[in-house]
Amino acid sequence: MNRPAPVPADDIIRAAANPTIAFVRSLRRRDRRAAERAFVVDGRLAVADALATGATPRLVLIREDDAGAAALPAGIRVRRVAAKLFDRLSEVDTPQGVLAVFPVPELPIRDVTTPLYLVLDRLRDPGNLGTLLRAAAGAGVDAAILTADSVDPYNPKVVRAAMGAHFRLPLRILDDAARAVIVARCPLRVVATGQAATPYDAINWRQPAALIIGSETAGVGAAGLALGTVTAAIPLAASVESLNAGVAGAVMLFEAARQRRAATPPAGA
Repeated sequence: MNRPAPVPADDIIRAAANPTIAFVRSLRRRDRRAAERAFVVDGRLAVADALATGATPRLVLIREDDAGAAALPAGIRVRRVAAKLFDRLSEVDTPQGVLAVFPVPELPIRDVTTPLYLVLDRLRDPGNLGTLLRAAAGAGVDAAILTADSVDPYNPKVVRAAMGAHFRLPLRILDDAARAVIVARCPLRVVATGQAATPYDAINWRQPAALIIGSETAGVGAAGLALGTVTAAIPLAASVESLNAGVAGAVMLFEAARQRRAATPPAGA
């Protein structure tokens, strides 16, 4: 069994007031994440997945009795933390012994002829946002664009639910510039709604498109509605009232991905 290499006792962080611990704890707050342009990724698999994309952490914290440091690339700043202190610092129910601080990725939006964008309007639930970002990355979405009053995409609960999407999917705020790009590049702008509307699978998603998803309780607001050119809904059995934003958005995104794959001849055909 692999065991962590012995670490001198004075090299292990034991005080909650230690500046490194205070810095990581400060990133629980949205304003500090924005100021530092950094966020926490918690868990062995989550950190390994982020590293696999080529992202470089500002620092990595390892529980003192964990062997995780041996698997990290050379040159990464690693600090060991006393077990009880690490467990209090981690925000997951069962701490995995590794967490890291990463800079906010600056991913460019690809210049493609048929972009697919996801617009998130006043989305407040961290789990739903994380699910949508994960689905968007899996469906090949070119960018996710959030209104400023949505939940912070770097909220720890969002990051956990997104499962690495932050390092694969460009994220932007819906400002005037982003709105102009969406309008100019996407003649099809679909507002997801639970009301009577065009069935989502009857829409031609092969063209440049944006899917607009609203909040769980109030739906798409004025900003999102102003962007829309058509409304779409997912037909449900009579006994089911609605789907949550994460599930509904994922269903529509993968329908768009399915249509786009079907429109592309296989390689060599």
